[in-house]
Amino acid sequence: MMTLTLIAGSAHQVLAEAVALQLGIPLHPVQIERFPDGETHVEILQSVRNRDVYLVQPTGPSVNRHVTELLLLTDAAKRAGAARVTAVTPYFGYARQDRRVSGREAIGAKVVTEMMGAAGVDRLVAVDLHSAGVEGFAPFPVEQLSAAPALSGRLKELVPDGAVAIAPDLGAAKLAEYYAAQLGLSVAVVRKVRTSSCTVEARQIIGEVRQRPVIIVDDMISTGGTVLAAARAAIHAGCLEPIVAVVASHGLFVGPAASRLRQVAPSVVLVSDSLPEADPAIPRSERVTLAPLLGEAISCLYDGRSLSHLIRADH
Repeated sequence: MMTLTLIAGSAHQVLAEAVALQLGIPLHPVQIERFPDGETHVEILQSVRNRDVYLVQPTGPSVNRHVTELLLLTDAAKRAGAARVTAVTPYFGYARQDRRVSGREAIGAKVVTEMMGAAGVDRLVAVDLHSAGVEGFAPFPVEQLSAAPALSGRLKELVPDGAVAIAPDLGAAKLAEYYAAQLGLSVAVVRKVRTSSCTVEARQIIGEVRQRPVIIVDDMISTGGTVLAAARAAIHAGCLEPIVAVVASHGLFVGPAASRLRQVAPSVVLVSDSLPEADPAIPRSERVTLAPLLGEAISCLYDGRSLSHLIRADH
């Protein structure tokens, strides 16, 4: 039987170490260097010949650097004789670029997954992809897990009776419905229009929120523009203040995110640890670890067992 081997890229060493602890194995030694011109050099320091290799590397900020590092680690493992390479990317960058809008754009999700396939990736494990369409572009199987069960477990301790789960756009509606079903909540959806890559405008809220506590649910928080627009719409519609929680699978927290979340002023900002903690840390933020989920998924893949118990039915 192939030996299970876990390799960590530089994107999230803390999470990789936690996954290794779950599996009861050490991280395989690698060396990752940056040349003065920004070029990345990787080397696997011990044999991986005929091994089942899992590369833990979320491709969050800095996205391009971490994608390149993942490609190089994959190539290094395959050239060193690895039998199989699985990319474990809890947060998968470029998943938002799954279609053309103006007609003259690159489809980034397709380009990146094709590069991963060319480098030698045999399988991708991701958590709450922004677009499930990524699976259609990938030249390898994609296993999509979800942080929502772990996050909803923590929310049960925080959310009062009669609360409403608000999806800040139609794309997050299924996710809001999942939380609502788990927590016994009702659902509302914000009709929004994106006015730029960093700003959105909320046009209408569909659902009853007046005099009710609310949580705002999304798959990711990037600059915080979508959350701020949803919060303003909910407050304008008469919800109880403060917002009970803002919950998302992935916390990128880039650009003006911290200042926008301060404007929202929720009781808690709840995310998974799919990405390293923001620096500086987001006020009132809590993180739920994905290490048990990822460890179980890797163990199932290695043993040839089903992942059905780890995948949300509405995916």
